[in-house]
Amino acid sequence: MIEHHSFNNVKVSAFQVPKAGNDLCGDSFFFYETSRYFICALADGLGSGSLAKDASKAAMRIVEEHHDEEITSIMERCNTVLRQTRGAVLAVVKFDFETQTVHYASVGNIRFMLAVKDEKVVHPLSTLGFLAGKPQKFKIQQFSFKGEAAFMLYSDGMEIHTQSRNILSRMISPEDAVFYISQLPVNTSDDATCLVGRIRASE
Repeated sequence: MIEHHSFNNVKVSAFQVPKAGNDLCGDSFFFYETSRYFICALADGLGSGSLAKDASKAAMRIVEEHHDEEITSIMERCNTVLRQTRGAVLAVVKFDFETQTVHYASVGNIRFMLAVKDEKVVHPLSTLGFLAGKPQKFKIQQFSFKGEAAFMLYSDGMEIHTQSRNILSRMISPEDAVFYISQLPVNTSDDATCLVGRIRASE
């Protein structure tokens, strides 16, 4: 599955494939833009199939309902709702257009890359583990993006290596980037999802 979305300040494209032999992908994602910010989230339910999908969708429903809150609050709410599921790994990224800052939190093996013009691509580490309702402190990382940035958020089914970081720094459009990514090898023993976007915040 490939899909493209265009907002006022953001363009984002998504690529997703389920684990081999499954019709249903256990990953879920959500993104939304307001006049003040853009939020993007990706959850990978533990395991695969319908129970994994139930878990990842539960997390995304929380993000959709509470996207206006701080990331720490969103992560805490997701952790609480995931108590009723088999659990999931989760990443949430929020771009603030007014302050031109990025706030990012992740638990588990979902990866995030951020490319800002004339700067090295940032590939921050996430917190180990997964969310299933146990008390947890969340590390919120912050970056600046100076009016324009490209980003990528992907689950561990995607085999995107270090040398592929130039996908972002040389990106013509999210559509072209996600088409290229769709041609890369995919770990067929797991669900795979990749979100690619470009931010152009109004001055």
